[in-house]
Formats: sequence, structure tokens, C-alpha cells
Amino acid sequence: MKVVLIRIVFFFVLFLIWYLVVAVGKLPSYILPSPFEVFNSFYYGFCKGGYLIAIFSSLIRVLIGYFLALGVGVLTGIMLARYYLLDITFGKTILALQSIPSVAWVPLALLWFGITDNAVIFIIILEAVLPVALSTKNAMKNIPQNFIRAAQTLGSKGLHLYKNVIIKAMIPELVTGLRLSWAFAWRALIAGELFISGAGIGQTLELGRSLADMAQVIAMITTIGVIGFLTENIFFGTIERKVRFIWGLEGQK
Repeated sequence: MKVVLIRIVFFFVLFLIWYLVVAVGKLPSYILPSPFEVFNSFYYGFCKGGYLIAIFSSLIRVLIGYFLALGVGVLTGIMLARYYLLDITFGKTILALQSIPSVAWVPLALLWFGITDNAVIFIIILEAVLPVALSTKNAMKNIPQNFIRAAQTLGSKGLHLYKNVIIKAMIPELVTGLRLSWAFAWRALIAGELFISGAGIGQTLELGRSLADMAQVIAMITTIGVIGFLTENIFFGTIERKVRFIWGLEGQK
């Protein structure tokens, strides 16, 4: 309760400072709108505008790209962990690709797929697949060999070994990778949507910029932050804590 009160006071002071800066400095709305103008943008955007459609369209794109990236990333990580030659060649390439920001892939995606949803999904896959592949590889390599030998001694092999021993042992570290992959996917989504046509949070953000509607820009930035926080920290964070507790890696909170 005390933590919640501190946060409420913090945001109240933050909004008060924001309001005073705009009021005292007499800043025009296209430079820095007041908190009330941003609230109005939220109200009209959700009640009468297209904010809900934009959010829904963005979530569809990011979910498609994210789940495709999970499938490719898990298979890639398993291959890297199993085959040393592949790890020292293609594995090092993945590390180099991870340093490339998502916006750098935009020109390539637009040339290949045009100004379409496929371009955004392509960017999301490129960004989200790398954390999953690396976490899968590390999780598989970190499995104690005694677990695998014991299972093989008891007759487990092939698909049964992967299903009942290897995959279950990988889950705690893999969940962390899934959480990180979502963060990359969400950032890549916004970067890609800035350059496509149609509904979406990124496109709504760009529309606000082109109309010099800073209230809409701040409203969309806030929306991006809130959705990212809820999914990455609350949804994935809760799953990660539960998995680590079930596997005995940390105590219950």
C-alpha cells in the first residue's frame, strides 16, 4: 500500500510540474501540450477516433511476427546447441545481427515487401528471433549432462528424451528469452509501422507528427509505453516468476 501511495504522489507531482512548465512558459501546443490536452486526445481517440483500431491492428501484427519468430528461434537454437560447426559460424553471425537496430531493416523490408503488413512482420521476425535462438542455445547447453545420462540409462531416447527431459530442463531459461524476445518484437513493430500505410500505433504516431498534433504524439508514446510495460513486466514477468518457483530456482513472493 505504501509503494502504491508513493507512486501516486510521484505521478501527481510529475503532472503538476508538466502543467506548470506549459502554463508558466506559455508553450504552444505543437511544442508541448498540457496534460489536459493529452487527456482530451485520449478521450476523443478512444471514444470517437481510431485509437482502439490502431492498437488492435498493431497487436495482430506483433503477435503474428512474434509467434513465427518463436518457432524459427527455438529450432535455430536447438541446431546451434547440437552442431558445433554451425555454432561457430552461423552462431557468430547471429551475435552480429543482434547489434543491428530494427529501423536499419526498414529499407530492406520495404524494397522486398512494399508498404504492407508483411514488411512490418518481417522486421519483427528478424528482431525477435535472435533472443529466442540465443536463449534456447544457452538453455540447452546449460542442462547438466547427468540429467541426460540418467534419462538415457533409464531408456529415454529420441523424441521422448527431448519431450520429458531436455525441453523441461530448458523452460526456466527459455521463458526469460521469450520475455526478451517480446521486448524486441514490440520495438520493431513501432519502427516498422512508422513507414507503412493503414491502421497502427506507429502510423497514428506518424500522423500526429505530420499534423503537428503533439497531444496525439504524446498519447501514442504513452500507449506504447503502457502496453509494453503491461505485457513485458506484468504478463511475462508473472509467468517467469511462477516458472522459476515451480522449478525451485527462487522462493515464492
